[in-house]
Amino acid sequence: MERLMHETRETFTTLMVFSCLAVGIIGAVFYTMGPDGWLVERVRVALLDPNLSTLAALSAVIGALALAKRLLDRRNSSALNNLLVGAVGLGGFVIILQSVRTVLS
Repeated sequence: MERLMHETRETFTTLMVFSCLAVGIIGAVFYTMGPDGWLVERVRVALLDPNLSTLAALSAVIGALALAKRLLDRRNSSALNNLLVGAVGLGGFVIILQSVRTVLS
């Protein structure tokens, strides 16, 4: 009987610690990314500026191209694939640098 009580206490303690940890993590994520969270507010403010929204869109396009290149390279590696993605990525990078220069000046 004593062994059963000991195992029950250990299980209850483990479940309580896990529950408190889960609630804390979920609360922090909601506070950060919820509808009124500070991260969402920062993104809204950044996207209201046309220069920063262009910069974010171009960064997303370059990220999507990098992901597409990685997926295409798994199937077959061709020089045209590397040239196409490299040229578009370089052009996007130049546009991003010009946007950063515009924002900072």
